[in-house]
Amino acid sequence: MKTAKDLDHTKTVIVLTDFTKSALNAADYALFLAVQLKTNILLFHSYYISVSELESLQINDYQSLAQTSKSNLEKEMNRLNNSIKTSTTNFKPEIDYLSEGGGIAENVCSIIEEKKNIFMLVMSGFKARNNDDFLFGTEIKEVVKKARCPVVIVPEMDFLRL
Repeated sequence: MKTAKDLDHTKTVIVLTDFTKSALNAADYALFLAVQLKTNILLFHSYYISVSELESLQINDYQSLAQTSKSNLEKEMNRLNNSIKTSTTNFKPEIDYLSEGGGIAENVCSIIEEKKNIFMLVMSGFKARNNDDFLFGTEIKEVVKKARCPVVIVPEMDFLRL
């Protein structure tokens, strides 16, 4: 049995999610990797609020965004934990979650620097469909450029389940 001291040194795969089908697929892939590599998982959601939007939002609206993020992360953690329970694998990764307001790349870099045990970052990628995808494509580039760990971009297709 692992002690708290052992868990502090266990490597972790951070999984970026926005709760889309593509992101759920990336989380499934990250779970597969975590089992193979014997690492834990940290689900991360960054809810972005621009300065102009923040000024117009009441504090209750901001707290609502944070609560919605937390609730969705808990659902995703439970979904992955259910997959682990039904699998026949020997290693069962521990899954935790975190959400922060702000830009994805900056938040991810802060987590990697702060936690010191982030082994890899997994995020979803998708084919550009229209000009609306430009921002997310830019975010992917920023994360890849700034993250100080390997980044795996999972293509938009269903991944085998454990």
